[in-house]
Amino acid sequence: MLHPSILVKKEIVFMLFVWMTSPFSSTNLVAQYYEHAIGFRAGTSFEASYKRFIFFEPKIQQAVEGLIGYHLDAWDKKNNGFVIEGLYLVHLDLGFNTQFSGFAGGGAYMGIYTETGKPLFFGGGFTLATGISYTFTHVPISLSVDWKPIFGYPLRLPFSLARGGLTVRYVFPKKWH
Repeated sequence: MLHPSILVKKEIVFMLFVWMTSPFSSTNLVAQYYEHAIGFRAGTSFEASYKRFIFFEPKIQQAVEGLIGYHLDAWDKKNNGFVIEGLYLVHLDLGFNTQFSGFAGGGAYMGIYTETGKPLFFGGGFTLATGISYTFTHVPISLSVDWKPIFGYPLRLPFSLARGGLTVRYVFPKKWH
């Protein structure tokens, strides 16, 4: 039979181990260090981006993003369009104070599309977004890689599901660490 003082020491060591390895062990853990940022997204679309965080607490942060630019139809090059998008995103710190955050959300888009040999037409629909973001601590830059499938008109499967891009943003810092 173990002495009670040995059991207490084992419990303390176990609790310290759990606390130190927990991604939420730091009280100052924040996924993003800025309120708003502007940038450019390139991939299956070329768009200017404006992102603003609206809620910072609790640890899940919320942001809105507006994009304006050009969707490319790489599948058959028929329906390229000039679009405006609005997204609502939820960010979650990926832990261990690494400046990485995962995000997911959705929104809507609308635009004017061209089809070879036909007049311009209006299109729109919904978009989902998921990805990962990295914000540098001593340089006002944020990088994001995302997947943004679209659902609406014109819908070109499977291309509408295979949308992604890289976004580079200049951040206006809230606080530096």
